[in-house]
Formats: sequence, C-alpha cells, structure tokens
Amino acid sequence: MASRKIQRLASIVGGNISRRRRQMGITQAELAERLGVGGDSLSRIEKGVVAPRFQRLEEIASALDCAVAELFRKEGEPLVVRLGTVEDMLRPLPPYAQEDIVRLMLDLARVIEKRLQGI
Repeated sequence: MASRKIQRLASIVGGNISRRRRQMGITQAELAERLGVGGDSLSRIEKGVVAPRFQRLEEIASALDCAVAELFRKEGEPLVVRLGTVEDMLRPLPPYAQEDIVRLMLDLARVIEKRLQGI
C-alpha cells in the first residue's frame, strides 16, 4: 500500500515539474542541464516513474523558480489550498513587499470583477 501512495505522489510531483517547466518555456534538455542530470533521468521523474530525493526537489524548485511545496500540489485543489502556495511564496519577502503584492492582487481582483460585471 505504501508503494502505491509513493507512486501516486511521484506522479503528482512529476506532473507538476513537467507543467511548470513547460509554462516557463524550458525544454526537458535545458532543465536537465541546469540540474546536472541526464535527460532520461528527468524524463523518468516527470513521468512519475521515480521520485526525486529531497535535495533534488530543492534544486528543481529553484530551477523552476517556485517553492518545493508547489511541486506537491494537486491540480484542481480548492482555492484555499492554492492560496497556501501564494503564502509560501510571500513568506520569505520583507513585510513591505508582502503588503505591496497583496495590494496588487486586490486591485487586480477588483479590475477583473468590474470586467465581469460589464462596467
């Protein structure tokens, strides 16, 4: 049973790595080179065949400019869970930068809400 759970988690992490890499416009070969691993190793990670070790997860997250926790998020998770990712990303920033980003997010939400209302 534990191996099925590990395999499922490896699949989630691998899918998130692949998705994030593609969003950033990075090829598998480019990411593999940045990480100092072979393309076949990265391919197995992205397919969920193998789970990367903790140190490798930190390296991957750094190369993909995201928090390690973001690699474990399931697609389609509730908003409150995804907001946890935003919080994780804001935490290392100084308080004034955190406030600026929250203010920008609120302004953006208001603009989108007005567009949706046809104003």
